Amino acid sequence: MKIGQQNQFWKSFAKKSWEKKPLLAKNFESPILEIDQNEIFKMLVAYSDKCRKQKSADGFKLYVDGQMIHPEEVLQFLPVKKDQSLVGYHDRMEKYYSDYCLVCDELLQVSQKNWKCLQEFTSNLFSHVGFPNRFVEMGLYLGNYRKTPFGVHVDGCGVFSFPVVGNKTFRLWTPEFAKKNPSLDRAHNYAKFKKQSKILKATPGDMTYWPSSAWHIAESSGAFSATWSLGVWVDLPHKDVLGVALKPLLDAKLGVHGDATVVTDVPSSSRGEIRSLPKSYQQSLQSFREISSAELHDAFMMEWLKSVSKKGFKKTPLPDFSIKISIKSRIQIPESESIVWTQLRSEHRTRYAFQGTIIESSSINFKKLIMALNAGQRCLISDYLKGSKRTDDLKSIQNLLS
Repeated sequence: MKIGQQNQFWKSFAKKSWEKKPLLAKNFESPILEIDQNEIFKMLVAYSDKCRKQKSADGFKLYVDGQMIHPEEVLQFLPVKKDQSLVGYHDRMEKYYSDYCLVCDELLQVSQKNWKCLQEFTSNLFSHVGFPNRFVEMGLYLGNYRKTPFGVHVDGCGVFSFPVVGNKTFRLWTPEFAKKNPSLDRAHNYAKFKKQSKILKATPGDMTYWPSSAWHIAESSGAFSATWSLGVWVDLPHKDVLGVALKPLLDAKLGVHGDATVVTDVPSSSRGEIRSLPKSYQQSLQSFREISSAELHDAFMMEWLKSVSKKGFKKTPLPDFSIKISIKSRIQIPESESIVWTQLRSEHRTRYAFQGTIIESSSINFKKLIMALNAGQRCLISDYLKGSKRTDDLKSIQNLLS
């Protein structure tokens, strides 16, 4: 799909489908389809290896005959390189289970290559529908399960789904219908509601979408299928974002008395009328009055900086800076990445953020290094970090990138 066609698709999508109605795009043309079954298998094995190394299956869920397997037991069922493919993994699992579903929400952690592809997709989406207050995350569902193990449900996210093996059928209901029929919630037996549902049937090369308000369940004949998705979470209103952003500022302003768990001075009342606040409330009120517009600006900026540095995603893959960076190291950030930064108004300090990590530095040399990295250069640390702040700057770049 050419750039002009892409823009036209997203323009139409934003107007007709986004948070309004489901969509099935047959033979969808996009670089996103480069994340095919081979790429998914590589990511799945890489993340499984990581879990085995850490002895934790965090990020995976396994259902057998509709029942969730205990997390401590999941490790032994994860894919291995020897399976050779998603179908090879299924062939091994099918010998033991006639109905299983493996779910993984953390594949993005292990692939810089596919991270770039996802960014292109979401940047086009965001430019037409807006940047999510919460986050975007990648998920994977595979197995021979006949229905989504946890029944008919609704999420707080709009979902883009991409089958890579087999056929995928989604059944959806409107929020209005679900409200009138509360027994639909988590239902596995919903035969009486089928006439009121909408069906989306997709195969590899297609894309499906449904709004965050759509109640849905995946259905199957029992044949193997593998589908990955992008969930765009839109369940966090702006007022709640502001609350999160203000908390660090309020904590700092309230000081020790902000940690109090009881009110020690309770003002008396006259015939039920309460005329005054306890001293702790009065102290808080005075602290709030002392907050400047510059401090408010910086509180909001810090939250925005964190979100933008992750490109709106919940988690991102990090470059391999596991080896400690030294003054003789040469480093380069991935082509599609950048280190975002801002000059605070209240403290006259500069904050830098990379994939959710934020650090502070007032060093001119450090800033020069960041600008060079953002320009795509492969930088020799010793060419930039010099003088009395070199040691601190070295720690800062290590903390920022690792």
